[in-house]
Formats: sequence, structure tokens, C-alpha cells
Amino acid sequence: MDKLNPSLIRIIQSDYIAMVGVLAPAVFLAAYIAVAYFGFLPGFRGHDPIQGTEGAPFFLYGFIVTLVLGIPAVIWRFKTIQNVFANGTEVVGRIEDVHFRRDRGNVLYRYEYQGKTYAGTNGIMKNARTQSLAPGKEIVLIVSRDDPARAFIRDLYI
Repeated sequence: MDKLNPSLIRIIQSDYIAMVGVLAPAVFLAAYIAVAYFGFLPGFRGHDPIQGTEGAPFFLYGFIVTLVLGIPAVIWRFKTIQNVFANGTEVVGRIEDVHFRRDRGNVLYRYEYQGKTYAGTNGIMKNARTQSLAPGKEIVLIVSRDDPARAFIRDLYI
């Protein structure tokens, strides 16, 4: 098998943890800019709007905290997926269940590796690639040789 290189963009697009690691700081930064520089953040979903600059420190601290936690989470997830793709082996599996709630979802699959059956799950983001997943569909997984319980759906990340 040729070495497969999952791209950072595809990982962020498809993987829930990576997306949250990128999106959370961006949302806090946008809210901080809106409140600190424009003095207004509109109310969403029945919440009152924030007016004035009194909410700015909260959003600034939120940005810093989510950035400090988000960057390592994205790096960790990227390295984990890259490591499995670099050192893993391809196995055919079958999707057991896929469900989405708003923009995020979960896919449950089963596969056999070295005579043993495993069940795996991936937290995913809703996009064209992940919406093509359906129960009963055969998929190609990259399974870690060191930890066969860890696997990723190949086509989501390359």
C-alpha cells in the first residue's frame, strides 16, 4: 500500500474534534471584535443583544483559552490521524449507523482485523463526504497496527 497523506484541511472539514479546535477560537475572536470595536453583538436564539464594551473581556479570555486548548487539540488530532495513515493497514468495514444533529454527527462501523471483529466510531462534521455515508455501505478503513481498535475512514481524510 502506498503511503496515504491525509490533508490538514480534510481533517478539519471532516473531524469533529479538529473542527471545534479551529472554530471555537474564531467564534470568540469574532465576538470580541464585535463587542470591543463595534460595541454591539446581536442577540441570537432568544438571547438579549450585548451592547457596550462590558462583555469584551469575557470574549477575549474565551478566545485565549480556546486558542490555547484548540491549537494543541488540532495538532494532536492531525498527528494521530497522520500516524495511523502512515503506519496502518487498509481493511474493508461496514457502516452500522450514521446520525447527524445539526452540523455534527457520528458514524459507527464494524471491521475485522487479524481474525477479530472491532467496532469503531468517528465524530464527524456534516459535509458532502460525510453525508454520503449510509448504514450498510462498505468502506475502506485505515487501522492502526499498534492499536487495532483505532481506525479512520480513509476517504474522509484524503
